[in-house]
Amino acid sequence: MIAIDAHKLQEVEERLGQYRKKAPVALYRAINRAAENLKSNAAKEVRNTYVIKAGEVKSTITISRATSKRIAAAVISRGHALGLEKFRLRPAQPRHRKPPKSLKVQVRKDTGLKNLLGAFVASVQGNKVFERVKGRARRKKRSDGQWTELPIKRLFGPPVPIMLENEGVRSKLEAEAAKVFEKRLEHEIKRTLEGNG
Repeated sequence: MIAIDAHKLQEVEERLGQYRKKAPVALYRAINRAAENLKSNAAKEVRNTYVIKAGEVKSTITISRATSKRIAAAVISRGHALGLEKFRLRPAQPRHRKPPKSLKVQVRKDTGLKNLLGAFVASVQGNKVFERVKGRARRKKRSDGQWTELPIKRLFGPPVPIMLENEGVRSKLEAEAAKVFEKRLEHEIKRTLEGNG
């Protein structure tokens, strides 16, 4: 959430002088520019920490824009846990004839590939990562003609909103958005004083 308090509004009104009534317009324009910046930088900052495609991050983010009557914008990420196949996976394709001794996955860039003993990739409406769980064993023929021992469960990594809450990611995004806001606000104030607002 990017919001403006009464103190900031008063400060901008004083700087605008005879154009003080245009303060909300200058503020909401600057806030919206900062919100757009935050959204566009989100994928970059998340990918500095996590091994994930930019599209996976961007697809979860929406902006509730500020207006002259509501001087606040919200940049919201909504999403569920992502299947491990969305991260770095070795091997990434199902192996029918000779399954790998262990599957390897990397979720964060600072951890490297980790072994997932007992996990495997199967084609179930696209490639997904599963592991067998304890229970009464039974077999089921898959759409690709191969057999799977059941029961199994799908394996997941963190959802994008949790990645964005990572302290390092969030602090960088907020700092950059604050810089963009201040820079854009100066531009809007200058534009208004020059009679172009």
